[in-house]
Amino acid sequence: MTRKTWVHHPITGKMVPKESFRPPGPNAPVVHGDLESFVSPVDGSVISDRSHLRAHNSRHGVTNVADYGPEWFERRGKEKYQEQQGATPQQRRERREAINRTMREKGM
Repeated sequence: MTRKTWVHHPITGKMVPKESFRPPGPNAPVVHGDLESFVSPVDGSVISDRSHLRAHNSRHGVTNVADYGPEWFERRGKEKYQEQQGATPQQRRERREAINRTMREKGM
């Protein structure tokens, strides 16, 4: 006798057989709209479509801010705050080395 495995369907709230479960979500191709022309802050060239943008980014080794999600900005904000406070392990090590160097120079 085999046991049937059930999973919770997030939308209906019902238990459904695992073999028939299909996760909800978009099941269609994504169509992006046209890109509005803009002047590159990197080299001053006009970017008028997505292929120009890809080539420009590749040529200059840059990326778009849209490539980063809100989680990245939150994490980077915390990292930056730690750096400003001098709380990263590297900064603590550098600070100890500077104190030791100063103490040796002063003969302490």
